[in-house]
Amino acid sequence: MIQQINPSEKVTTEVSKLFKVLKINQLLRAANIRKASGVNVQQIFEFIFLLAFL
Repeated sequence: MIQQINPSEKVTTEVSKLFKVLKINQLLRAANIRKASGVNVQQIFEFIFLLAFL
């Protein structure tokens, strides 16, 4: 049986790969963008970035 990938899942996966390749997490840390607790800053940044495509 062939699995069909939801287009929004594919975009999410590709953006995650892009963030890893570009080392966005390290750039955020270098820019001193940090949180004391809660959701990871990279996840928030990635979510906001994804909103433009979804």
